[in-house]
Amino acid sequence: MYEINRKSKNTLLQVGDEKTPVIIIDDFLVTTSQAIKEAVHSKYLAGKAHNNYYPGVCSPVGSDYGMAVLNAIAPIFYQALKVPRELTLYPKDGRYSLLAQEEKDLELLQCIPHFDNNLKYSFAVMHYLNAGDFGGTAIYRHKPTGYENITEQRKPHYLAQAQAFINTNGNPQQKYFTDSTSHYELIEVIEYKANRLVIYPSTLLHSAYIKQPLNDVNNDPKTGRLTANIFIEFN
Repeated sequence: MYEINRKSKNTLLQVGDEKTPVIIIDDFLVTTSQAIKEAVHSKYLAGKAHNNYYPGVCSPVGSDYGMAVLNAIAPIFYQALKVPRELTLYPKDGRYSLLAQEEKDLELLQCIPHFDNNLKYSFAVMHYLNAGDFGGTAIYRHKPTGYENITEQRKPHYLAQAQAFINTNGNPQQKYFTDSTSHYELIEVIEYKANRLVIYPSTLLHSAYIKQPLNDVNNDPKTGRLTANIFIEFN
């Protein structure tokens, strides 16, 4: 049902000063039509209903899609991303996501880059599905600390410094975060491309790179910025 394209192209990026490994796989599936069909017929709830700050709506991915993706990419974690082979892969969440929140409705934490969690061997997998001129994903450096990854050890210092910056300089603009500011430096943009799959550590500071919100904000899974997102931990 979900056939992996054996001729897909894999690229390893070393991002930023911290040389964080990011995997990009273009033309990941032979066709995305089945995944899109499943997403179109799914029931969506706002991100907060899924206990996250995603600025849109989400719906769980089906087990067939999830297992096809995980079986295909599992070796990458041990080979390219240097996960110790004695650790076991555990999928924590998998969902179809549609960017659907207008800028006027964004909360403060949705207006700055974020990290998914702070565990060392945890990763996010993002699969761009619908074709279209949508914004990709951007990666950032926090200027006051120089951090690009927010680990468990760094988290208290990062949060304190980020809050101190906001206390001194005011809240960020109520808009999707894109280019560098005095608070965060843009260090990489992974462009949106249909059937492109991206793997990155969950500790990495990132944000959807939405420079055309009138184009990207769309809650219709047939025509919107549709992605599949799977979160993985190893222990």
